[in-house]
Amino acid sequence: MAEPPDQPRPLLAMVALGTPALPPTAALTRSLRTIPGIALDLRSVEEKDGTLVFGLGKDRAAVALMPAPIPWSNLEGPCATAWWWPEATDKMKVHNSHILVALVGKTGNLVHQHITLTHLTAVVASHTDAVGIYWGSGTLVHEPNDFIEQAQNLSSNDLPLHLWIDFRIEQNDDGSYRLFTTGMKALGQMEIEIPHSTREPKEIMNFAYSTANYMITSNPRIDDGETVGRSPTEKIKAVHAPSIWDSKTRVLRLDF
Repeated sequence: MAEPPDQPRPLLAMVALGTPALPPTAALTRSLRTIPGIALDLRSVEEKDGTLVFGLGKDRAAVALMPAPIPWSNLEGPCATAWWWPEATDKMKVHNSHILVALVGKTGNLVHQHITLTHLTAVVASHTDAVGIYWGSGTLVHEPNDFIEQAQNLSSNDLPLHLWIDFRIEQNDDGSYRLFTTGMKALGQMEIEIPHSTREPKEIMNFAYSTANYMITSNPRIDDGETVGRSPTEKIKAVHAPSIWDSKTRVLRLDF
């Protein structure tokens, strides 16, 4: 049966484990209460059948132990392309269970929900035998200690977009490069694609990251055919076009 249109979709992360166990409830709640901006409702905490459920502000969170590994079909691609974590495949292949971390609510503030889920996932990882983290909407994997450190340092003025969004760069057959994102949709924005660029990969990455950050933090209206840029003089044409991967999906295509 189709999901009702007004039913909010949960934002998901998964903590891959070496030892199948939930974090101790007391340790979890104690850590969450120390994080600024995280309004934990202690009266709402429920624990039953390997699942913790509780309120975080206007959202509802769940932390559930899954006695099986994350399906390798979900992890193989993200592990193979995780240049920031070269050991990803070796580490994630041997996990034996995982914790599903979910956040759902109707607050409408998707950035705040991403921040909240990041903090919650980091706390879960810090109190368990975590071997890796899978961020669902961005199809990304992360080394636990690195994820925890970035969560501790994040702020609304310095969003950890690399934790949430996959900025994937690949080389085309003619030697040029293409970039596409996964994870912008969960933040209420169009995915970004640069199908063909002769610039250096680092420059392409920096431009895409800057554009994504501008879209997420300022929520501008970028109409089809307008230009975007990092300065008043930089004018890069942006069009609403079918994705190079899925013609049914409209993306923000940049001529960079």
